[in-house]
Amino acid sequence: MNTLTRPSGTLYFNLIWHQHQPMYLDPKSDQLQGPWVRTHGTKDYYDMVAMVQEYPAIHFTVNLTPSLIRQLQDYYIDRLKPFVDLKKKRIDAECYFMKWGGKTDPWIDLALKPTNDFTSDDLRYLLTNLWNAFGVSPVIMRRFPEYQKLKEKYDARGIQSLTEQDLREIKFWFYLANFDPDFLQRATLATGVTVDVEDLIERREDGTYWLKKTVTEDDCNRIVVETFKILAAILPIHKKLMYHPATGEGQVEMITTPYYHPILPLVYDSDLAHICQPNDPMPQRFHFPADAAAHVSMARAYYKKHFGIHPHGMWPAEGAVAHEVASVFGQNGVQWIATDEKILARSRLEGLPKFYPYALPYGSDPNDALVIVFRDTDLSDKIGFVYKHYQPEDAANDFIHHVLRYAPQEGEPDRLVTVILDGENAWEWYEHDHDAKQFLHSVYRKLSELYDAGRVVTATTSEYISGNPKRGIPAHSVERMQRLEWLYPGSWINQNFDTWIGKAEENQAWEYLLTARRDLEGSGVAAPNHTARPPKRGSKQWYARQAWEALYAAEGSDWFWWYGTDQIAPSGDKPFDRAFITFLESVYKYMQAAGATMPARDFPPIGAGVDVRRTRLGTMAQSRSDLVTVVFHCDARGVDVPDAIYLAGNIPELGRWTPNSIRMERESDDGIWQYELRVPTGAEISYKYTNSGVKGEWNPGEEFPFFNRHINTGSEAGAQIVLRDRFGVL
Repeated sequence: MNTLTRPSGTLYFNLIWHQHQPMYLDPKSDQLQGPWVRTHGTKDYYDMVAMVQEYPAIHFTVNLTPSLIRQLQDYYIDRLKPFVDLKKKRIDAECYFMKWGGKTDPWIDLALKPTNDFTSDDLRYLLTNLWNAFGVSPVIMRRFPEYQKLKEKYDARGIQSLTEQDLREIKFWFYLANFDPDFLQRATLATGVTVDVEDLIERREDGTYWLKKTVTEDDCNRIVVETFKILAAILPIHKKLMYHPATGEGQVEMITTPYYHPILPLVYDSDLAHICQPNDPMPQRFHFPADAAAHVSMARAYYKKHFGIHPHGMWPAEGAVAHEVASVFGQNGVQWIATDEKILARSRLEGLPKFYPYALPYGSDPNDALVIVFRDTDLSDKIGFVYKHYQPEDAANDFIHHVLRYAPQEGEPDRLVTVILDGENAWEWYEHDHDAKQFLHSVYRKLSELYDAGRVVTATTSEYISGNPKRGIPAHSVERMQRLEWLYPGSWINQNFDTWIGKAEENQAWEYLLTARRDLEGSGVAAPNHTARPPKRGSKQWYARQAWEALYAAEGSDWFWWYGTDQIAPSGDKPFDRAFITFLESVYKYMQAAGATMPARDFPPIGAGVDVRRTRLGTMAQSRSDLVTVVFHCDARGVDVPDAIYLAGNIPELGRWTPNSIRMERESDDGIWQYELRVPTGAEISYKYTNSGVKGEWNPGEEFPFFNRHINTGSEAGAQIVLRDRFGVL
């Protein structure tokens, strides 16, 4: 197809898959505390790119964040590779434990360790840590009935009901259930290595998977090897299909994100939040443009290290932008960025259509302009949140129908419709389609047919800007694009920054960060030049560089994401709180090792929560007339309760998700626990129960980490709502 000869504009479709995982590293133990880089690695990151090989007409963009690549490469591939024998399908567990035991993620160690040697800590990671071996969606769980029965057995009768063989199978299933459907058959990877578990598992006609044999410790060792094969092939498949703007070859444009995934406008100048959050309390101004530039330049260097060239585009972490940070990208060689359409709607000029890219000027030279594209929110959210309930073919038809609505009319210029979403989190919730494979294949097939018919051209942003004569795509230069007078500050979440700043815990974290940043600057040790050769390990220059790295890591968005009550981590805030503060403490530790003078500082935990049991009516104003009485009853009969049942929820009266802070009262000796409070009408309350644990720790609690109990208090003032729940059962 040659669109250069078309008399009217062409509809270009720009699909961007965003792949990111927070830095799960505990800096003190040098161990990842979450398994999700590995589980998404075997379930999403490889096949999301590999499947496009079947559709040469399809081009799209993939964003791999530095934190994701670093964990994948440093903690899985590099640390496992020396001990893996691909021919024997074995990993030398003894040598691995001598070198890296406790230094990858705990579930690697569990798979390689004989089950009969498990300690109480091992069992905690396997079963009661809320990032545990049952941490898959119920949709996925239903596809593995034997796995589901083990969970039901544990939920009903506890750990004492599980045999050694049960525990062995649980750790095995946690790997296998997180394999993409392609890997549950025989599949050859881009590295030439074959993943093959067909002797272990079979797929039945109803789409469920069953074991062919009794799981042994050898099988658990082998599943780590099969996992390693997939993880080691993720970067090679991206390199194989990588689009090269200079030659027009390849299908997948690779981009990246500022290095430690910061909310770049807030690092540049946190006072920008006053524009989009005028009524929220704010911390002291954090204003370090040089740090923002460092994150961008570090990301470009890290990208080139892995892919051989610098990236043309960047996805700002969480789509967070502001007019002021355009220069940070542009002056570091970035040609284009992206964010959400609702940012465009609030920018000058108002009313601009979302299906065109725009030029964002950033310097005194009129030629200094950054290209910015805006994602179609509705189309993106349909994939992420709506189509999981559809039959796959129906979902694909609906999606294509909505894409075609943007086709330009006769005589209108070309349009670029942009869809951006996470390429990892939605698929495990597709009810009628294992990992959404049928949906994705159907969409690519239909888009290929539309390409052949001359109706839709999938194109990456760089391909659209620079053109690709091999595919008949003309250049759309930045000089010819409409210029934005001013870009509204905000992210793709709520069109502001309120997930990361403006609440008490978040603001406290910014105050901590500001203290460390000022102390670091006051030490007299300048920020390192990241383009220069790294200094010798153990030298004073090396320690100084590590101090700055720790500070940059603390500027990442993921710590601030979990603070406050708007986001609830499955394991609570504590792991992220601990990591954030450890990075801050590391700034001082490294600077002292570098010979610099630093003041003594103490950074107490932020996410400690508050005890609001001082009044049965909570902390809300007692004089209000629009209150509703909520009575919680929790049936804990048949459950061993050493101390008490506790409530934790999203409102102050329930401890703002601080577990084991709101103690319930036992009505009698029959095992029913009760708590009563008064809250306003229309309140949205999410909550869970815990059992006799330590304040601030979720273990032991209710074991459904992806779901909370939820009520709305309605509109009838003075009403009483009585909730009758059973502990551990939704």
